[in-house]
Amino acid sequence: MQILVVGGSGLVGTHLRTLAHERGIDVDATYRTDESTAADIQLDVRSAERTHEVVTDIDPDAIVHAAAFHAVDDCETERDRAWAVNAQGTRNVAAAADAVDAHLVTLSTDYVFGGEHSRAPYVESDPVNPVNFYAETKYAGEVATRIADRSTVLRPSVVYGTGGANFATWALGELEAGEEIGIVDDQTAAPTYAPDLARACLDVVEKGLTGTYHATGRVGLSRYEFTTTMAEVFDLDTGLVSPISTEELGQEAPRPTDSTLDSSRLYDAIDYRFRGPREGFEAMRSEWE
Repeated sequence: MQILVVGGSGLVGTHLRTLAHERGIDVDATYRTDESTAADIQLDVRSAERTHEVVTDIDPDAIVHAAAFHAVDDCETERDRAWAVNAQGTRNVAAAADAVDAHLVTLSTDYVFGGEHSRAPYVESDPVNPVNFYAETKYAGEVATRIADRSTVLRPSVVYGTGGANFATWALGELEAGEEIGIVDDQTAAPTYAPDLARACLDVVEKGLTGTYHATGRVGLSRYEFTTTMAEVFDLDTGLVSPISTEELGQEAPRPTDSTLDSSRLYDAIDYRFRGPREGFEAMRSEWE
């Protein structure tokens, strides 16, 4: 089997490449600005022509589309860029995948839901209600994904792990430096450990699963609880972490209050349950050190 990872130099792409090689799967990977020996094909998905060229040259059996403009606040002020990457860029990848009859797996987000506490945890059949422009562009990308005849959308949340910059590695760096950090305690989600998401991507391809699946960890908790759990596992000072409100933080883009997803449908389909935060951090610590 031949897989192309679009956005292969990022957090999820890094774990995808590693796991695919362990399974004996041939992998090609693209980068936009950060070239590496493992992700050595330059691609900006905003170019339909270049995207078609790369995909048709490789002619993969499957494509995992992990490239995105995911700076949520910046998406509010850089709307043209956000739409060009997350919506139009995904359309370009989907059209190219369809041209070579490749199975397309696109990574979306829990933010497509409004995040009302009374509705969480959300299942795949719940109606979407994006509350910020980032989420609007990602949902547009979900729709565009269906251009490919064989397609799957996975919705992760707060993806964390080693191998790329993310919220958890930022918080770890601050705490290890002895810095105090204020973390919101009124935004709840079920974080996704990156190696689990990579495994799910490959399982979906190998099993030929199509449609939309939620792909998060088993436990919903606030960002503050997530961070203090991480501090405990890494033997860092939990006293450095202070709870603050979303209003106090003053983020540019609105966030869902509770975007916890129910991922049991995916767990059943691939016969694997994602790790909760404590398990994920314990695995992450062995790699971090």
